[in-house]
Amino acid sequence: MRAVDHLVMPFNTLPEACDWFERIGFVVAPEAAHPFGTGNACVFFADGRYLEPLSIVDPAAYDAAKAEGHLFVERDADVRNLADRPAISGLAFSSSDALADREQLLEEEAGEDGLVEFGRTMRLPDGGAAELSFRLAFAAIHAADAPSFFCCEARHSVRPDRSALTTHPNGATGVTGVTLTAPDPQVFRDYLSAVCGSPAENNPDGSLTFALECGRLDIVPRDVGSFAIESVTITVADLAFARKFWQGQGIACAEESDGVAVDCPNGRGRIRFIEERS
Repeated sequence: MRAVDHLVMPFNTLPEACDWFERIGFVVAPEAAHPFGTGNACVFFADGRYLEPLSIVDPAAYDAAKAEGHLFVERDADVRNLADRPAISGLAFSSSDALADREQLLEEEAGEDGLVEFGRTMRLPDGGAAELSFRLAFAAIHAADAPSFFCCEARHSVRPDRSALTTHPNGATGVTGVTLTAPDPQVFRDYLSAVCGSPAENNPDGSLTFALECGRLDIVPRDVGSFAIESVTITVADLAFARKFWQGQGIACAEESDGVAVDCPNGRGRIRFIEERS
């Protein structure tokens, strides 16, 4: 059984992403650059998970990495070329050993041979910096518009203090679920079981649920559309307080049975908010 590490959200620019996330009540980390041409400005949560708004910050490095067959960049480029772009393009799972995760995925015929290894500098709110390094192992991808699933191993020993980045004005505390859609969820049953590291649970409405550490992944049937990430579910300490915050910011929210949802500005998808349960 795997645990969510973070979700990738492609934006045209990082200032655009930062502005939107701050408007809906998130603290956004300082911008950071990857050596392969992308950059991020992450939204971290107290539960250790995070959202990764991602944009191209060095086109030359990005194009060079793509030409070399860099898996992360190739998949990001495919998504950016879509007319109907998903707001959430990728889901990373926490890994303590990406090499072992790659072998497990390959054994279950759900993996890629290639790895991505890189390091970067993280700027901290106090003005300091931390050197971070990562190894990524990828699940196979079904099509250019399909979600990218990968295992993310943090190989650095330093553990940056992110406490100043995890107290959000809207009261958000963590990521508890991810919802995918597909015309026929059963087609992806074995694949998602390998990706999530847990068996599928059948639901009466035709959807499937995969248990994750501290959360769940659901795939629900849709008559139209393709295999895609529809939403991420985030917990807030007080939903009534969060509603008032969004009203004050002029943010449109859709009421749902167990919470509210906000449409993402960068493509097709939503962020769902539910109240944290003790």
